[in-house]
Amino acid sequence: MKRALAVLPHRPGVYLMRDETGRVIYVGRSGDLAVRTRSYWRDLRDRPHLVRMLPRVEWLEPVVCASEHEAAFLESDLLDRHRSRYNRTLGMESCVWLRLDSRTRSAGLEVIHEPEPRDGARWFGPYLGWEPVRQAAAGLLRLHPLRYAGSSISRTERELARSLGVSEDDAATVARRIERILLREPAAVAGALRSLEEARDRAADRTMFEFAAEIQEEIRGLLWVTQPQKLALLDAVDGDFAAEAGPVRVVISLRRGRMAQRHVSVGPHPGPAAPGGGGDWGELARENAELMARLAAVDAVGPLGWRKPRF
Repeated sequence: MKRALAVLPHRPGVYLMRDETGRVIYVGRSGDLAVRTRSYWRDLRDRPHLVRMLPRVEWLEPVVCASEHEAAFLESDLLDRHRSRYNRTLGMESCVWLRLDSRTRSAGLEVIHEPEPRDGARWFGPYLGWEPVRQAAAGLLRLHPLRYAGSSISRTERELARSLGVSEDDAATVARRIERILLREPAAVAGALRSLEEARDRAADRTMFEFAAEIQEEIRGLLWVTQPQKLALLDAVDGDFAAEAGPVRVVISLRRGRMAQRHVSVGPHPGPAAPGGGGDWGELARENAELMARLAAVDAVGPLGWRKPRF
């Protein structure tokens, strides 16, 4: 186990702990697989149920993801499939979307549970976690007050709109600024984060600590929704993406854009891997095949009898 832990990368991902039969007994995620997994063998005094679990762990199986947000989706799916008494959480509870409406009569940005992608607005997501997404929306509207660029506002709100420097003529422009951030354009994301950080620091300098803490939560939310992820609402992918590295083959199966299954086999293989391609999903298969090959090189591919671990 120590040799396997030494191989794990400082990358976001999910980890499954299996017993001697290959059964998954624990699922977790982290923004840093190496740091999180090693912590289980150092100090668990505040989690006695995990202390009792560790002697049963025969194999720790990592899955590299593009971000912790993407790992959260996979963790949530795996927790649905593998109910374990050692997991005290079922992951982040809500899958939500952001609805961006640039039309003057209904301009705004909302957090929505059930998408309606043909309603004339622009939809972004899915995201996991109502609260961080709500905070992200609040931060975006703090920077770009889209609602006040709409026509369906009160007289008092029109006065506020003037003080904010927006009018009905600005709805499309303001919405486009928000859109660029939600599309994860690097310069737009960096600019938004910088502006929120400056607002937070100004509030702290004026000893407005509660206000500064509120903006800090908005920063965390914005960081959450702008993390890399391959999941998308309108272009969900179905398919199987294979990659080989040394004696290891990894096949990732997607259903409706979500990782539904992952097969790992340690050679010899009956035939060549599927043709290259697959974009980001093909790259994810390659990264995980290379990681599993490194684990295989230290003889850490699991006990005999279940050489093909799968979700």
